[in-house]
Amino acid sequence: MKKIISPILLLSAAILWGFSFVAQKATTIVPTFTLLFSRSIIAVIALIPAVITLDRVSSNGRKLFSLKQKKIGITKRELLGGTLCGAFLFIASALQQQGMAENTDAGKTAFITALYVVIVPVYAVIFGKKSPLNAWIGVAIATVGFYLLCINEGFSIAPSDLLVFACAFAFAAQILVVDKLLPTCDGVRLSLVQFSAVTLFSLIAVLIFELPFVLPKILEVLPEILYLGIVSSGIAYTLQIVGQKNSEPAVASILLSLESVFGALFSALILSEKMSPKEYVGCAVILLAVLVAELDFKSLYHKLKSAPESTKEG
Repeated sequence: MKKIISPILLLSAAILWGFSFVAQKATTIVPTFTLLFSRSIIAVIALIPAVITLDRVSSNGRKLFSLKQKKIGITKRELLGGTLCGAFLFIASALQQQGMAENTDAGKTAFITALYVVIVPVYAVIFGKKSPLNAWIGVAIATVGFYLLCINEGFSIAPSDLLVFACAFAFAAQILVVDKLLPTCDGVRLSLVQFSAVTLFSLIAVLIFELPFVLPKILEVLPEILYLGIVSSGIAYTLQIVGQKNSEPAVASILLSLESVFGALFSALILSEKMSPKEYVGCAVILLAVLVAELDFKSLYHKLKSAPESTKEG
């Protein structure tokens, strides 16, 4: 049953995240830092009851969520690590939102952001770790896809696309920090601290750059902001955490990366966004790069090699 439920949860998270690109495009009338503050404080409010509920589930002996801690208290590692994650998430979200505000389409943003999957191996080398061959093949394919999607005929790139591309590097850094912390930290608590940090950083940025506070514009797109805070951040993240507990990492990553496909699909259906044939090819190439980067060639080879033998034995 868990093998059936987990992919459904992960796919649901990808769908919810895909729709968030449409919501983000609608909220570009709100200044970037004001929007980040609004959605992140809503995410914090949504995650507090999630932590309490999951604690109660854990204390009742249910092992679906695999949470070890039973107290509401947050450890020092979760506090420091979550704050660092929040710093990277703040930078990534600000760059992404500003890129969309400066005219990068929502669907295009979804695929450029998905490049974080192939950027991770580059960071791994910087920190002295080896990356598998498939990761580097993914990087090469992604480079071609990014060229098709973003480089114009005059061999130039729009500044807004460049901002979104930079956000992919920040998201990759955030993912690496989360990956390092998850074995010793509770995922939902880590998320709570992370969004609390984003709230604080956003508030500081608002006070410095975006006063006076634009309440009328916030109220104008309040449904979209509530979606981003409650659904995209609170619910979708929890679905990801629960789904990953009983899934193979490669399968989980592939399912979650489908957010780029759903982002482009919802953008076309709801916002009537259209891309050129060259840009559509670029999207397809980037998706291929993401899939290749997540595949474990060695394990796949061994499974294919052993499959005929298993069939004979049966």
